[in-house]
Amino acid sequence: MQTTINVRLSDIEAQNLESLCVSTGKSRSELVRDALRAYQLREALRQSQEQLAPLARAAGWLTEDDILEDVS
Repeated sequence: MQTTINVRLSDIEAQNLESLCVSTGKSRSELVRDALRAYQLREALRQSQEQLAPLARAAGWLTEDDILEDVS
């Protein structure tokens, strides 16, 4: 199934999108889908961090080095 949506962009945003299309060789739709996937990933990582940070602190993991030291 495919869904079509309309997105309202400012003139500058539209120009930037067109420039990206030219420089990447991707269509506007491809770039918007890529941006949506990237946003979804960042949001999932943010939510995971929000949930896991208190547990990590409780385990004494304050830095990446703490984690590496503990699991190595």
